Amino acid sequence: MMAFVASGCATRSHEALDTLRRSRASGISHVSSGKRYQRRSSLQVKSTVPRMGYAGPESPPEKVGSGQTVVIAGAGLAGLSCAKYLADAGFKPIVVEARDVLGGKVAAWKDEDGDWYETGLHIFFGAYPNLLQVFKELSIEDRLQWKQHTMIFNMPAKDKPVYSRFDFPEWLPAPWNGIVAILRNNDMLTWPEKIQFAIGLLPVIIRGQAYVEECDRVTWTEWLREQGIPERVNDEVFIAMSKALNFINPDDISASVILVALNRFLQEKSGSKMAFLDGNPPERLCQPLVEYIEARGGQVLLKHPLRRIELNDDGSVEAFIVSDLNKASSSASNGNAGASVEKRITADAYVSAMPVDLMKKLMP
Repeated sequence: MMAFVASGCATRSHEALDTLRRSRASGISHVSSGKRYQRRSSLQVKSTVPRMGYAGPESPPEKVGSGQTVVIAGAGLAGLSCAKYLADAGFKPIVVEARDVLGGKVAAWKDEDGDWYETGLHIFFGAYPNLLQVFKELSIEDRLQWKQHTMIFNMPAKDKPVYSRFDFPEWLPAPWNGIVAILRNNDMLTWPEKIQFAIGLLPVIIRGQAYVEECDRVTWTEWLREQGIPERVNDEVFIAMSKALNFINPDDISASVILVALNRFLQEKSGSKMAFLDGNPPERLCQPLVEYIEARGGQVLLKHPLRRIELNDDGSVEAFIVSDLNKASSSASNGNAGASVEKRITADAYVSAMPVDLMKKLMP
């Protein structure tokens, strides 16, 4: 059995566990990151758009496992949080990661002067109840530094920087605090544009996830055009939002991805409130996850890239073939330059928490 969990986020780890509970030894189920893509495999896939509001159970998951091994490819937040909840449920997770650093899309590196370089500015929103639950269960909630509930945009200007603010009143519930924040701002949207945008968001608020999933047929730029909203709004607001969510432009990202975020921001009072981690993600967030996993019998193996997926005759996964770059480095230092040490890892279940574009290259 093989399951896929969204790369770069911890939103679907409980659902990945549910998938492992329900699935048999054949077939593949896929939990996507909401980015539209085309598969190259004949294996059947179930694809769903993430529901950001799913926070998982408030109590520890039921012990449905009895020591069965689950191999997870990818030590980003998706892979590590998936491994955590599998360990909680009685499974033995083994996480294999290609690089020598934890975190995936939130990875960071220390230079020779001791300064940290991150892959980008990482923001934690109030609309991430699932990830906030991970912080709570690891007892590291104090590592989040919450800011004033304001969103500030840098406006195009010739002479000096111009900043446009969206201030969310603390005394108002959702969605009224967001509506007031938009109405107060006259720098980015004219009144006709505000009305047009509000009309476009009504189906999101009223129909919810069903409408969001329907919009996976178009990119965000195409969705804006359908609503009659000028592309200037894309340049001033949604390029930044698109890159923050999926590291790609509005012309390429599924409209569903941004609509999910906007819906959570509108539906939850503190949904758009932001926090920053008090240090680099690999040490301050990922390492506590690793320690938690290992304390419960799991493993996290760095420098173990997935090379091939071996299948049984019925199409189910038989093994992951990985390279042990730690042993390869050791062999090279002993004069065996270029030596590649492969390991065959078998398990009761297999999970990919790799980026979709990388996983597509490995699909049989």
